[in-house]
Amino acid sequence: MSGGGALERRYRRLLAWYPAGHRRIYGEEMIGVLLAAAPGGASRPGLAGAVDLIRGGLRARIRSGWRWLADPNWTDALAACSVAVPVILAGYFTAGWLYSLGAGLLQGYTGPVSTHVERGLIVLAIAAPPLLALRYRRTAALIALVLGGWLSVYTLGHVSASWGQYWIVYGLGVSGSLALLLGAAALALSPGPRRAFEILTPKSWLVLAGSGTAMGLIHPYLWPRPVWLAAVIVLGAMAAVAAGLLLTISGPTSRLALLLLAAPAYPGAVWAIGRSGPFGSDTSGFPNLIFVPTALIACLAMGAIWRSRRHAAA
Repeated sequence: MSGGGALERRYRRLLAWYPAGHRRIYGEEMIGVLLAAAPGGASRPGLAGAVDLIRGGLRARIRSGWRWLADPNWTDALAACSVAVPVILAGYFTAGWLYSLGAGLLQGYTGPVSTHVERGLIVLAIAAPPLLALRYRRTAALIALVLGGWLSVYTLGHVSASWGQYWIVYGLGVSGSLALLLGAAALALSPGPRRAFEILTPKSWLVLAGSGTAMGLIHPYLWPRPVWLAAVIVLGAMAAVAAGLLLTISGPTSRLALLLLAAPAYPGAVWAIGRSGPFGSDTSGFPNLIFVPTALIACLAMGAIWRSRRHAAA
């Protein structure tokens, strides 16, 4: 390979530090300028030039990410979540409820009526805010906030009552409370279910309802499984849901909605894996720090939504 060809190849490698969109628009022009400015016979960029290209690429990626935080599609993503959260949760609790009822019927015992009434009320409480939001969005957001706050206090109360234990024991409660709080924020900060009905396709509804139902049916089978098998099942289910939403919701809205849903989904996934194998009774392998990613994702999403709304109001 000639010296000029080797130099161009190395410059192209350095341009990989720039975002793909930037390379697509300016890549060839930058290569031409860099080759024209290179000393005659040079086969590799100078150290200063290489550092300058890397620094410029990182700066361009940061600017691109900052613009992404102001993406106007965050409003649509929140609207989708205002429906996605209750559909998934209602599917999960309904499937678990019907599974336990069916298993009891096979054994000739259905349990006390109060238990079934309680589970039915839970499903109704989850489904009520988005239905109410079709006419009274602010009232629905307040009710959803109260539900999420109540579950959060209940979950944190259990944690404080068992000081020194690990949060993996309460991962399901943490996940549920975060999901309800996300649903409340989605009702308050977006057009709500009316816009969600425009965004979601029939296939999207199948993905959301199917994911909650599948998780409710899989849950009882995770405890006796090896940790690796439980991890494969849980991660595989989450990957299938993510792929389904990406394929059925058009544009960047699907990616933003997935980021919003990741914060409440993560604790529940860790909890489900933690219930398997030897960790079913000993949670010392899952320290409290395991939930740090949840806080980071939530903070990123809140910052992005705030910036997007500020950008839209400007």
